[in-house]
Amino acid sequence: MPAAGRLGEGTPRISPFTFLISLFTLPALLLTACGDNNNASTNNDKINVITTLPLFADFVRNVGGDRVDVTSLLPLGADPHTFEPSPRDVEPITKADIAFANGLDLEPGLIKVLEANLPDDAELVLLGEESLVESLRRAAPSPTGDAAELLSYFPEDPHLWMASENADDYVQTIWHRLERLDGTSSQAYEIKFFSYLDQIVDASEYLTEKADSVRPENQKLVTSHEAFDWLAYDIGYDAVAAVAEAPGQESSPRKIADVASEIKAYRALAVFSEPQISEESHILEQAAEDAGVQVCTLYADSLDDEVSTYIEMMRFNADELARCLGGD
Repeated sequence: MPAAGRLGEGTPRISPFTFLISLFTLPALLLTACGDNNNASTNNDKINVITTLPLFADFVRNVGGDRVDVTSLLPLGADPHTFEPSPRDVEPITKADIAFANGLDLEPGLIKVLEANLPDDAELVLLGEESLVESLRRAAPSPTGDAAELLSYFPEDPHLWMASENADDYVQTIWHRLERLDGTSSQAYEIKFFSYLDQIVDASEYLTEKADSVRPENQKLVTSHEAFDWLAYDIGYDAVAAVAEAPGQESSPRKIADVASEIKAYRALAVFSEPQISEESHILEQAAEDAGVQVCTLYADSLDDEVSTYIEMMRFNADELARCLGGD
C-alpha cells in the first residue's frame, strides 16, 4: 500500500503487533463463543440487539428483518470517537441479548459502557477484529513466521467496512450470531443475508466503476482524519495525507499551512471532509482555500439523515470521488 503523509497527533494508533496478537488469539475466542447461548430465542420474541454505530444497526436490520429489535448507542450524525452516552442510552443495553461493536480502538468508550451494562449471558461481538482475522486468512490461509510481514500490507485503520469484502465479513458474522441466538428461523436469516450481500456487491461494483473513471494521477485522498485507508486500499487510491490520526485536533496557523503544503505537494484536486467532524474540517477548509482546491465530503463511521444506510454511503462516496476528482 502506498505510504501516506500524516499530520497531527491523536489517540494511539493500532500497531501491527496488536493485529498479530489478534491473529493468534481471536480464533480461540471465536471457538469459545460458538458454545450454547442461554439467551437464544425459543419463541416469537424479537432478539434485542444493541450496536455501537448506526452503520452496524443497519447491517443488523438487513440481516435480521422483523426478527430483531435493534438500537444504536451512537445517534445519527454523532462522532463515535467523542460521543458519551447518557444514562438514558444505557437502559437498552441492560435488556440486550447481543451487542455488536467494531473494536480495534475505534470506540473504546462505548465498548466500556457495553461491558459494564450488558447482561451476563449477552455476547459482545467485535466485528472489526473478526473481519481482520478473515482478511489475514484470505491473504495467507496458513500464516507462519512471516505473519508480521503480511500484516504490513493492511491499513492500520479500524474502519475495515470501508472495503466491501470486509463489510461482507461484518454481515456474515452478524448472520451467524443472530441465527444461532434465534434457533428457530435460520432460513429467514440466510435468505436476507444473501439478498443483502447482492446489494453490497452491486454498490461495490458501482464504487469501483466511479473510482476507476478518475485519472490515475488524480487518485489521491486528502482527508480530515485517518478513516479512509481501507477505502483507498479497496479502490487502489493513495491516502496521501490527513489532518489528524483521530478527531479532536485543535486548529492552528501552522497546522493549516502544513496541510496546504501537503495538498500542493501531492497535487491533490480536492480534499474530503466528514460531516460529523468540526475542528478538523475547519483546518481542512482553511488549507484547501490556501491551496486553491475544493472541499468535498466522504462518509466513514457516521451516518445522518442524508446518508442513512451503508449502501447509500457507498454510492454517495462513489459519486463524490468521481465528481471532485474529475471522473465520470
